[in-house]
This record gives sequence, C-alpha cells and structure tokens, in this order.
Amino acid sequence: MERIGECHKAEYGCEPAAAASVPGRFHLLGEHTWFAGGNTLSMAIDFRLFISISPREDAGYRIYSVKTGERKKISPSNLKYRKEDRWVNSLKAVISSFMEAGKDVPGLNITILSDIPPDSGFGNPNAMKVGLALVLRRFLYSGRRGKMQDKTLISIIERANTCFLNTHSHRADIFCALYARKGYCIKTDYRGNSFELSSFPAKGYSVVLVDSKVPRIFAREELDLRIKECIRAYEIVRASKDVPADFSSMDEATLNEIPGIPESVRRRAAFILNEAARVDDAVRLLKKKDYAEFSKAVIRSHEGLRDYFEISCPEIDWIVKRVQEFIVPEKPALVCSRLTGRGFGGCAYAVMKSDDFPAFVSKLEDYERIFGFKPSFYTVTPSSAAVIL
Repeated sequence: MERIGECHKAEYGCEPAAAASVPGRFHLLGEHTWFAGGNTLSMAIDFRLFISISPREDAGYRIYSVKTGERKKISPSNLKYRKEDRWVNSLKAVISSFMEAGKDVPGLNITILSDIPPDSGFGNPNAMKVGLALVLRRFLYSGRRGKMQDKTLISIIERANTCFLNTHSHRADIFCALYARKGYCIKTDYRGNSFELSSFPAKGYSVVLVDSKVPRIFAREELDLRIKECIRAYEIVRASKDVPADFSSMDEATLNEIPGIPESVRRRAAFILNEAARVDDAVRLLKKKDYAEFSKAVIRSHEGLRDYFEISCPEIDWIVKRVQEFIVPEKPALVCSRLTGRGFGGCAYAVMKSDDFPAFVSKLEDYERIFGFKPSFYTVTPSSAAVIL
C-alpha cells in the first residue's frame, strides 16, 4: 500500500480511498480451448500490478500510470472504445460494465503502478481490469449491506471483455487473478464455471518466462482465424450423427472419421480435442507428483501448437528445444517448455532444475546471434491472488 499510496498522493494530493494488488499470470496449458468448453491451467506470478482510486468532485476520470508517466482524462460521455487509448480501454471497459450493471460510478482519480513486464503477454490488461473491479467494489460497497458477490463481480469483468473490448470472456485470466494461491497453479473449468488448485513444485526448480521479442503485428488476427477455423470444425462435428452424446469424450480418431472437414481445419480441431484432455491429465500428474510425465504432456502441447494449431515460430521453437536439452531420461524430473499465449512470437515458459538455470541463460546468448532479437527472461514463482490493500 505504501508505494501506490505515495504515488497517488503525489499525483492527486489525497490518500487513496481503496487500493489493490493483482498478480500477473501465464498459461501452462489449454488457453486456446475455451470456445469448446475446454479447461485451462494457469499460474499467477510474483510480478504484480497496483491500483488505487480516490473520489473526485466532478464526474470525470483521471488516470495516471506511474511507470510510463502517462496521464489520461476521460469524461462519462466518452466511455467508448478507442484504439488510440490502448491500455486505458481496459479501465474504461470496467467502468462502463459497472454502469451497465446499474452501479453509479462517480468521478475518480486512478493510479496504476505495474511491475508486470509490459507487452509480454503476462496479463497486464487483465490485472488492470480485475484490480479496478475490486477497488470499485470496495469503494462503492464500503460499510454497506448487500456487498457485491464474486459471481456478480466476475460477470461484470466478463461483460467488459465481451461487450466493450469485443473479445472472449477470459475467465481463466479472471479466476487466476482472483483465486490463485502461492505455490499452486489453477485449473479453470469452463463447463463447470469453477476452479481447482494444484500444488506446483518449487524447491529445486526454476520457472522462467522468456520473451522472444519477435514482433506480433498480426498475432491477434491470425489467432482469431485459427479460432474461427476450430469453431467451423466444431459446428460440422456437432451436426454429424457419429458424434458421441457426450461431446467431451470425443477423440481425434472419431474426428478423423467425420467427412466434410478441410484438412487444415481438422488439424486445428484435433489440437483442441487433445489439449482439452491434456489439461485434465496434467492436473492428475501434478497431484501424483509424476513430474516427468507432466513434462511430456507440456512438450506434446507445444508440438501441437507448432504442427497442428500452427501458431508457433522458429524463435519460440528454438527456445523450447534448448530447454529439452536438459532432460536426462535416466533421471526423471520436471523439465519442460512451451509457447504461452497468442503465439506468432511472444513468450515461452520453461521449467527446469535450478542448477541448470545458469546454463540455460548461457544458451540464450546464442539466440540474438541467430535470430537478431535480444530476448528478455524473468524468473517467477507461483504467486497469490489479488488482495485489497
């Protein structure tokens, strides 16, 4: 509270009325299966975003980003998506969603202080949305009966995503921010609208996020195309009389027997089916402490992203391959790597023995010479959920 409070007071001349701390995150498995009801395995990280608010006498909104020095002014009549507003759209989305839910949001001073690496796919926009929703709930309902329940809060954030930002609900992101626990990863169950925590080993292991620095100019458009292809296959499959009554029990072999699906689309859909099953297998393996088999599941997932879903790139594949060089078959351990996020560049995560971490960093020195990009890397640990400060 001290850091964000000092920054808020220096900017606006008053103490915050409410403040929150929200973790960044990355996805270990399953982040592309949401539309088919597949599950996602995620991890909150110990890079955090801090947000604070205080009331204003007028009805406007003043936003200050400490790290970038940016200042924005928004009027209630201008709560519309504007591409040029970039990250501020995440905040406008939440305010607008609260209003559409019948909540009166007065004028506010808002301060953002983020330690989450920007533009790396580690959940900065999600942390802003969840953080603002939490401080608004605290501010609007402080000392009142009928406090807004989490279910309503989540629906407001999801509405901000789907209606204002025109993207999907990002439920796994929201659940990770709200319910993560230190030392654990979290599985989001889209069908059951629930979550499950699984202990993740920390002693003797390092979790590393590697930003490839490959520009992702068309990443969103290309990923949207992949998803549309999968939805197309999903619709064809659902219309087939050969589909099992329990769609979640369908496998790749059944998919291959259904006519009318273009081969490229079939590959995308096969990845979704396999990945959805892989998430549940991975959670089971973590509970059994079968880290070698968990590692194999992660590696198979990356191979699927590369060969079936086709959203990887040579730079990411190179990083993943370097991690696999630390696998010692006769000494099973948790050693794995995979693309995480939208793909077409972006980031990979790696899990390895801590003793191997310096050697891995040395290997990354070759990356810039080969590809011309200087990667950034961050060691992280499974972190706790968002908290009101």
